[in-house]
Amino acid sequence: MLLVCQGIYAEESSADLLGLGAARSFVSEAKPSTPQTKPIAPGQNPTASANAPAGNAVENDDNDQDLEQFMKGQSQNTSTSSTVNNTVPSTAAGATPTLPPTNPWVPGDNNEALANAGAFRSISQDAFPLSPDQINALRNMLDQTQRAQAAAPYKTPPAPTSTSLTIDLAPGAVPPVIRLSKGFVSSLVFIDSTGAPWPIEAFDLGDPTAFNISWDKKGNTLMVQARQDYSYGNLAVNLKNLNTPVMLTLVPGQRVVDYRVDMRVPGQGPQAAPSIGDDLPAAADNQLLNVLNGIAPMNGRRLKTENDFAQVWMVGDVLYLRSAYAMLSPAWVAKMSSADGMNAYKLPPSPLVLLMRHGQIISVKVEGLS
Repeated sequence: MLLVCQGIYAEESSADLLGLGAARSFVSEAKPSTPQTKPIAPGQNPTASANAPAGNAVENDDNDQDLEQFMKGQSQNTSTSSTVNNTVPSTAAGATPTLPPTNPWVPGDNNEALANAGAFRSISQDAFPLSPDQINALRNMLDQTQRAQAAAPYKTPPAPTSTSLTIDLAPGAVPPVIRLSKGFVSSLVFIDSTGAPWPIEAFDLGDPTAFNISWDKKGNTLMVQARQDYSYGNLAVNLKNLNTPVMLTLVPGQRVVDYRVDMRVPGQGPQAAPSIGDDLPAAADNQLLNVLNGIAPMNGRRLKTENDFAQVWMVGDVLYLRSAYAMLSPAWVAKMSSADGMNAYKLPPSPLVLLMRHGQIISVKVEGLS
């Protein structure tokens, strides 16, 4: 608006200037062309007096003064207009003009503020109906529920054991019990009285939905795993060249789990090595089985040896010796071997025992016999 007004004012000033010139021209034309002579004042140039009449000179001086003042005013107005035009910010081509910042919304009164707060609360409740504390509480409840569903009935993990059992194939004998637990695998290793592997020919499971059994179809080991905690069942195993199946009872949900069980079957299997002398039936001497498992015989007294190649106990007038090496002398009365190569011997009292260790004969002196 300032530029337009200045432009209009400049045009009006130019029109006044043109009108003043026209008026001056009109006045000069209306006056008589014949100059009027006046007496020359003392000190006045006669040439100037002749060229310009005295009366007209006065009027011209007044008009020149008015014109000069007008032109000064025009010059000042033009300078002001130029200054104003220079102060207007210019926007570069293609650039987005910067808009002045907008003020945040401010409610007009308390009712409008309450209505706004109520709308915000309603939308936030619809979008987030639960608070962060409630969400954390639900996650904790879910975690505890999953732990309770996955955990065993007892808080501590079951204790692992590794044992050796003697199978009694006589009619009326109680089948051995295998202790299992959900999530744990138990290995059943079948060996003969000499400790040689007894290959498995087939097996049959009482409840296939409660137990999972893995077998390589050529070895003497079964991997048994319970799928449920309280589903009992039994297992029948047919061994090669053995007419009577080996019956086992499977009991899951136990706090003690049989990680490995050496199932010792009486007699010699198809892979038994030739031996000198006859082995007594394992069922005839349970003390020998305990010694094979590393358990001291009942009422036994531990005897001191000069090295750690053998462990010796004295029970009455009988020695029980446990060693990983084969005994050469004296002649033993009974012997049991495990699948890992451990041997248990029952022999008469002797102060010196000879063992075969990696093809060399070593002697073990036994002290404290008397």
